[in-house]
Amino acid sequence: MSLLLSVPDFISQQDNQDLFEEIRQPWIIPLEDPTGRSFGSRWGVNLRPGLDILIDDYTLQEDLTVEIGADVPDELAWLEMSFMLSGHNRSEGVQAHHSFFDAGWEEDTAEELALWQAGDRVFKFDFHIEKTLFQTLVGEQIQTFPQSLQQILQSSQPISEQFWQVYTITAPMQSAIHQLLHCPYEGLTRWLYWESRITELIALGLDQISQSRSCSVPGLPVEDLDRIYYASDIMRQRYVDPPSLFELARLVGLNDRKLKEGFRQVFGTTVFGYLSQHRMETACQLLQQQQSVAAVAAAVHRI
Repeated sequence: MSLLLSVPDFISQQDNQDLFEEIRQPWIIPLEDPTGRSFGSRWGVNLRPGLDILIDDYTLQEDLTVEIGADVPDELAWLEMSFMLSGHNRSEGVQAHHSFFDAGWEEDTAEELALWQAGDRVFKFDFHIEKTLFQTLVGEQIQTFPQSLQQILQSSQPISEQFWQVYTITAPMQSAIHQLLHCPYEGLTRWLYWESRITELIALGLDQISQSRSCSVPGLPVEDLDRIYYASDIMRQRYVDPPSLFELARLVGLNDRKLKEGFRQVFGTTVFGYLSQHRMETACQLLQQQQSVAAVAAAVHRI
C-alpha cells in the first residue's frame, strides 16, 4: 500500500491579479491516511510575486507519492533551493542534511512526482524564486557563477540547459533555517523576517556554488558524514542537558577522535563550540519574545 497527496499548482493556475491577492496567505494540505498511521502536511506561502516557500512535514508508515500539478506558463525560468532536514527523497536522490540548488526553464508537463519512503520522518524546506527577482538580488555577481547557471539567467528564451548541485547543509544554513522556522513575530514583520532569512540562505548557497564545495567532504566517508550530522541533531535537541563527547560518539557510532575531527571538518568548530552557538541563537530568540534574562539563562542552561 502507498499514500498519495495531490497538490494543485497554486501559482500557475491563477492570473496575475489573483496571484497578487494570494500573497502572504498561507495554505496547507494535510495528509489523509485512512489507517491513521501516517500523518503530516504540505504547507506553503507566496511571500511576494516570484517568491514562494514550501514545507513538507510527514511521519510515514507507508510510501508517499506527492503529485504536483505543473500547469506552468510558457517561457518561465525558476530557481529552487531545497533543504532536506530529515528523510530521503528518492525521486530527487537527496539524503538528509543535504541541500540542492536547481535552476532551469520549466516544462509544460502534466505532473511532477516526489517519492517519500515509508518509515521516514520527512522534513523538507524549500523556496522557489523567479529568474528576474533572482537577478535583481545578485546583480553583477552573476559573472562569478558557473557557465551553465549564467546561461540560464542571461537567456531571454527557453533553453535546454539546467543547473543542479547538491551540497551539505552548513552550520550557518542550519542557523538561518532554524530562525526562520521558529520566527517569534507575527503579521507583516513575520513575512519580512522570513524574506531576510531567505536572502541569507541564497547568499550562503551561492557562496558554496562559487567555491564549488560539493556534498562530499574530502577524506570523510559519506556514512561518517551522516553520523556527524546526526550528532549535530542530537546536540541541538539536547542543548539543555547535552551528552558528553564519549556518549555522543557512542550514540552516533563513531569513536571520539573521528567525531571531533569530522565535526571540525563539517562545521568549522568543535562539538561544544557548535553547542554554544546554538545556545546563543536560542537565547536571542527567547529575548526577542521578551522573556527575562534570568528565565532565558535557565532555559538554555549555562550558555
